[in-house]
Amino acid sequence: MDKPLKSTHIQQKIAEKRAELENLTEIKNLTQNLTSQLKDLETKLSAMSDGTETVALVLSNWQNVVRSVSLASLGLLKYSEEDYKNGNPMPEPLVRIPLAKEEE
Repeated sequence: MDKPLKSTHIQQKIAEKRAELENLTEIKNLTQNLTSQLKDLETKLSAMSDGTETVALVLSNWQNVVRSVSLASLGLLKYSEEDYKNGNPMPEPLVRIPLAKEEE
């Protein structure tokens, strides 16, 4: 090979390697960006998971609340028409809290 041809061949190889380096640098940057986005997604999914567990707990408690209200309302069935003349009867209280302090 003569010298100018060899020099051109080397310059061509250098240009190819520079283009390859630019592509690899771009891939590296895109990979870092993807990694960052996946970490953000992991954080958000973790928060959503905690939220769904809380919602599941609240919904499981609602079944007990509805059952308690239903049982309290069943007490209204035992009232007669006489009881309604004095005013509307109330369902059984679900929680009994003393309104006045007991004297010691």
